[in-house]
Amino acid sequence: MDKNKSFYLTLVVVFCVVLSGLGGYFIGTHFGEKETIKNEVKKDEEKKNEEINANDIKVADLSNYVYTALYSYLKSGEKSLNSYLNNLSNDQKLYVAGLLNFEDEDNKYNNKKYSDLKNKLIDVFGTDLNLQAKDYYTLADDKEPLFIYNKETDEFVYNENTIGTDALVDFDLGYIYNYKLKDKNIENDELVITYYGLYAYQDEIGPTTLSNDKNIERILNYEEESNGMTDEEYLEKAFSNNKDDFFKFSYIYKKINDKYVLVDFKQA
Repeated sequence: MDKNKSFYLTLVVVFCVVLSGLGGYFIGTHFGEKETIKNEVKKDEEKKNEEINANDIKVADLSNYVYTALYSYLKSGEKSLNSYLNNLSNDQKLYVAGLLNFEDEDNKYNNKKYSDLKNKLIDVFGTDLNLQAKDYYTLADDKEPLFIYNKETDEFVYNENTIGTDALVDFDLGYIYNYKLKDKNIENDELVITYYGLYAYQDEIGPTTLSNDKNIERILNYEEESNGMTDEEYLEKAFSNNKDDFFKFSYIYKKINDKYVLVDFKQA
């Protein structure tokens, strides 16, 4: 009887051990699957939040003066935007900052504060590019500065002894024209905004021409010479025919001091 009882108890113990093992296996498998699903859901949510954040991120508006510098950067063959910008002459940096307000003809030669111009550069590039408070000469061999810096008021004051100018301080007569947004993504902790676009060639005393240097060429605001087709209609038709005829301009932003600033620019 004792033998039978001992054998019975042994069977019970073995059964319990096997049952515990099976229970642990199934519980582990169950929670493992739940954890895997949880991680996948988390990744999907992070990806979705990343996309939302990319669309929500605000960056400084770029002026035609900045687009002019970016066009010249492309044509320079330089590999580093930061190096290119820092090696510009002080007059060119003043131009990029918006000293000459060509976009507002009536106020083109208004006084501008040095501190405001520095802040504009910081808003866009995250740095003032070592901008100096010096008189502004349109061209290096000009005898009279177009703007004279006044230390007492911290302003660049238009020099009445000059006749004004539309020259672009040794920049190429072109700038970047963004036509249509392609995408806006976060890649490797950087915000990348890509546009379909063209080059805009600005004659000093003539109209602006949009071009891809191949099969697209449009003089803006001359619709009477274009069979009645508006500029927008022309561009929309060209884009519909073949969007690859448009350049792809990518603006790369990095978060510095809680603000996304332009650190690189590429063309594809």
